[in-house]
Amino acid sequence: MSKIRINSISIENYRSFGERQDFVFPNKDYKKPVSIIGYNNAGKSNLMNSILYALQVNFVSKDTFGINDFHNRNIDNIPQIILSATSSTETKFDGIKQAILSGYHRLKVLTDGDIIEGSKIESLNGLAQIQNFSGSFVDDLNYQAFGATRYFNIFYINFHNIKEEIVTQKTSWGNLKSFLGKHIQKIIEDDVVMADKKEAFEDEVTKSTKDILEGSELNKFIDLIRKNYITNLRNDDCTVDFGLPNYEDIFLKMMFKIGLNGDKENLVPIDHFGDGYISMFVMAVIQAIAESNTQDECLFLFEEPESFLHENHQEYFYKTVLCGLAKKGHQVIYTTHSDKMLDPFDTKGLIRLEMDKNNQTIKKYNDVGEFNYEEVDEETGEVINFNRYNEFIKTIEPNLSRMLFSKKVILVEGPNDVLVYKYAIKQKVLAFIEDNETIINKEQYADTYMNFENISIICHHGKGTANYIIELCKHFKIDYIVVNDWDFDTDFIDKVILDFDDLKKDEIWESISQETNKNGEVHSETTLKKMIKTNKNLLLNSGVENIHFNVKKLETVIGYESENKSSIAIWELINSSDFNFDENLFPEKLEKFIGIIHESVESEEQDDLPF
Repeated sequence: MSKIRINSISIENYRSFGERQDFVFPNKDYKKPVSIIGYNNAGKSNLMNSILYALQVNFVSKDTFGINDFHNRNIDNIPQIILSATSSTETKFDGIKQAILSGYHRLKVLTDGDIIEGSKIESLNGLAQIQNFSGSFVDDLNYQAFGATRYFNIFYINFHNIKEEIVTQKTSWGNLKSFLGKHIQKIIEDDVVMADKKEAFEDEVTKSTKDILEGSELNKFIDLIRKNYITNLRNDDCTVDFGLPNYEDIFLKMMFKIGLNGDKENLVPIDHFGDGYISMFVMAVIQAIAESNTQDECLFLFEEPESFLHENHQEYFYKTVLCGLAKKGHQVIYTTHSDKMLDPFDTKGLIRLEMDKNNQTIKKYNDVGEFNYEEVDEETGEVINFNRYNEFIKTIEPNLSRMLFSKKVILVEGPNDVLVYKYAIKQKVLAFIEDNETIINKEQYADTYMNFENISIICHHGKGTANYIIELCKHFKIDYIVVNDWDFDTDFIDKVILDFDDLKKDEIWESISQETNKNGEVHSETTLKKMIKTNKNLLLNSGVENIHFNVKKLETVIGYESENKSSIAIWELINSSDFNFDENLFPEKLEKFIGIIHESVESEEQDDLPF
């Protein structure tokens, strides 16, 4: 029974990775897949490639690494990778030597300062505690790890090249590249039943081939080839045989064929179908591998398995295949761009990457602990429950995944806020790039600015859920800013609260006792307490630097006086020729947040609380 599991990996100076980034994977008790997420060019594939190199799934030789693999193509930035793994001890084919992958596997790229001299993987025993990439560990080298990868069930599938992953024939160099071909070859090599039948099979194939060719024109043609070849070789009495491949290769020449709708006569080769259909076939292959390896603990590495799949099939693939594999004890690690391919509430199984301002990949989130949130429902003790299911469906469920795939998020209160701020941001961007002659289509640039910068506007529908989303942003280390209405009378607050630190004082909030509702009636004590608690928590939770208040509400700030919160009417208002938004709607801190403020005009950050 073979076992293999990755514990951690550290990467430095490899392609988009500059400064060292350390990643930890959940232990074997965690029965869920691990997703690697991030926007395009964030470094997901580079992290996956680092795993493949360190484990020698992708063989490392003298010429594997070139200058393009050095961070910023700088010869002084030597790629460094260290992976920690735990494995069982397997006996090699000779029945004597053992294969062990437990311990550390370190990439060593050798240079003389000017040229790249070579690269190799050094495997170290589990006792080697590596604190940095330097140093020699000659005395602790694990020679049993050399060539050991083939004795463990490690499956890598790149779903971008799905048709290549089902090709079972060898390349011109006699190698197998597809995961399916490698697995079939391994089955053939290890199958005792097949081995017992090998000789009889070869005899039957030879006899059947001779029977078919005997007296045929093809056989006469082969004899003519043999005669001429003998002559060309100066009468060397050679044998020319035209028959099937060797026993081991016969099965790799075979191909899977599919009969649709129960048709058993007109079978179509699987590679003739579309990529989505092939992806579902590969899905079945993966499930079959797991079902046939009931005693083994395999490692599955997938590159964007959602490729070519409809979103319903993406969710099916995640819940049925990926989660199914993990529940059986296999370790599953995969990259993805799809919110259908992950469980954002299960934070242990998530690695989030970003590209920082220095153009290097950084680990924004990798926490194998639990997500904790102190504010819970007073009746049930839960954060989100079926008593608040409407709130969950409107706010949490659709927004979590969007947050995870964004670099920054702007939290606003309602749909009209989304409408106004999307429009305002576009106008601000247009003003910002007005004199930039390098941008040809300024309208299109402004329209797509938020998409390109990976900034999302999220509607939270209320301060209670805003607090919860803020905690999630903090947990996942996502930059955020909150835009909200202010629930109290501004003049009264102006007289009472002097600075942000006063917000922490209970007596300040308790002094707010004469607030009225929209009908001019004084709020009940219960309502007022809830309002105070909600607003206080929001202010203290977000921090003054991450919040802006529209006083007293959005409609007040934009000059919309009707009680009918019509989106069409608001849209017509903000698009009118005399509409002009100012600091009250779009503060400088929001401009800084989305990156459209000239450094020359930046001033010290001012809080814009309504007091």
